[in-house]
Amino acid sequence: MKIEFMRKAINNRFLNYYRDQKIIFGFTEKDFELKDLATFFQIHADRLAELKQVHSDIICFSSQIETAPLDQTEPVMGVTEGDGVILDEFNAMAIIKTADCTPLFFWDDDYSVGGVIHIGWQGLLKGIETKLMKLLGKKHISPDNLNFYFGPSIESRCYEVGPDLYEKFTPTWYRERVFSRHGEKPGKYRLDIKKGISLSLQRWGVPVDRITDVGICTFCEARRFPSYRQDKRSGATGENCGRIYNFLLLKQGN
Repeated sequence: MKIEFMRKAINNRFLNYYRDQKIIFGFTEKDFELKDLATFFQIHADRLAELKQVHSDIICFSSQIETAPLDQTEPVMGVTEGDGVILDEFNAMAIIKTADCTPLFFWDDDYSVGGVIHIGWQGLLKGIETKLMKLLGKKHISPDNLNFYFGPSIESRCYEVGPDLYEKFTPTWYRERVFSRHGEKPGKYRLDIKKGISLSLQRWGVPVDRITDVGICTFCEARRFPSYRQDKRSGATGENCGRIYNFLLLKQGN
């Protein structure tokens, strides 16, 4: 599947999306509002499956997620805790927020299942991608029929971490393949989260050519995208750092 994103300006803020007869997915840029996303795709607020993200390995099916009431037109803040959404209904939109962490989109060849998960170092260490593969396996989805796509996130060349994080990954089999020593700062490392995810997915049987990447570094492209590490330099904290809305919807009647 060849991915060519459209870039659309809405109220002077930008949206990037891929759309065909079976799927819609993509990501927003700085200061984009969730209500504008819903309006653009003509989705009612109760069909937006957004989570209260907690850097966990919790993955929810969209039908389990608390959403806006039917009589409310404005989206609600995430209430159900978790860091991944699997769509078990058509015409609902999975929403995951990121600001340097990795959004991982996924869907099968039949467009019977799809969604997006949020993976930072905590999610990777907890094995959220492994939990995803187990849940999809229970739905009898074969790994070689799945497609994965990395959205904008911080690249390893910009992701500097300390020795304490390197030690936390001691139990993992891929540690030496995802951490590299920082050439200019003794004792520091660079962490490649996407490589860790990719290696894990391949171990589960996902062909490497089914794992693709938009190739945008949020840290380098901080003028376009929220970047937690860049925004911290200016004193922003928490939600004030802004977030990318990563979204995926499967259309009914596929």
